[in-house]
Amino acid sequence: MLTLLLHDERFSGWKVESKLTRPHFSLKYMSFCRKKGWNPLLYTFHQDAKEKQVYKLDGVGTVKVFPVKNRFPPFQVFGNDHNPRAILQEILADQPELVHFHHYYLFSYPYTALWLKAKFRRPLVAQLHGYNNGSLRKWLYLPCLLALRKADKILFSYAPEERLYRKIGVSSKAVKIPVPGVDVEVFRRQKRLDSQRLLYVGRVPRIEMAHGEKSPFLLLHILRRLRVLVKDAALDVVGDGPGLARCVQLSKDLGLEGHVAFHGYVPHDDLPKYYEASGLAVAPIRVHDVDGWFDGMIQESLSCGTPVAAFKTSVSHPSRGTYGFLLSNDAEKAAVEIAALLRNPEEMEQAAEEGSKFVHENCSDAVVADRLREIWEGLARA
Repeated sequence: MLTLLLHDERFSGWKVESKLTRPHFSLKYMSFCRKKGWNPLLYTFHQDAKEKQVYKLDGVGTVKVFPVKNRFPPFQVFGNDHNPRAILQEILADQPELVHFHHYYLFSYPYTALWLKAKFRRPLVAQLHGYNNGSLRKWLYLPCLLALRKADKILFSYAPEERLYRKIGVSSKAVKIPVPGVDVEVFRRQKRLDSQRLLYVGRVPRIEMAHGEKSPFLLLHILRRLRVLVKDAALDVVGDGPGLARCVQLSKDLGLEGHVAFHGYVPHDDLPKYYEASGLAVAPIRVHDVDGWFDGMIQESLSCGTPVAAFKTSVSHPSRGTYGFLLSNDAEKAAVEIAALLRNPEEMEQAAEEGSKFVHENCSDAVVADRLREIWEGLARA
């Protein structure tokens, strides 16, 4: 039996029903367990829950949704939801053989990790999903980071985290695996259309949302400037969320009607056709590199052989990443950079071809499942 703890859904803006029915890496991990013959559990907070809710999903496992009792520290928009009594009582009742903690700097992690190791004595896996924060945020997260010493294994996909692990003395526990992984049978390399269209795939959060949040709002400002340089430039936004109406209104305010298509939520298996029609997929998130290890949209785009770009964490970083491109965070500069890329499709295609090969060989669901099972089973046996 496996217990997975995940971030609160204020981060995603999803309703409980969406959480249970839409693709998400946490449910994917559960299906990996289920196919192995295990009986996985997922614990998650949700701001709308008034009491514990239990759902049994065919082919996946049991999802338990807990209400939020308090939030600390203040002024955080995600990761600071707490209900320790309910979580700890539930773990005692479920008696999992291993706990896998999805660690988006959840402030519940330090005391949960201490309790698990001191009282429950079960293997603990902590999985981080990116570490790119300024000095103030690093200090705020320090208790969470130091508590990683209690983990038996730490899974990561983002290269700069390796330096962090050396500093806090947990490098020997760290294992690099792709996050989240991609279904290469669905996202296949295909002949693409010649296109000046940009693509965004993902949630549309509120415009004021969290530090590091992916958001298409920046892409609208870039598109307005890009159209001066590339007259046929357009943008497809695939996804919904709490910020969709505001995003649509902003496109009108910027005079982009007719040049931005909002497709809403699209079933996962239907996404490849949007990548096929795109000249460049843009993941509006700051990353150290476009290397295929991190971010679902980047992995899907590369898997389809579609060029992809993200944004720099530092102005000193080169514009060419391992398998994609890094843009300036200034909209005017980014528009110029994208225009140059669209005029040089050969360079983009070369990066995408190399990235597609890497993703298919290293980041497929089958590869991720095997790596996870190897880690989980090794800890369970120990």
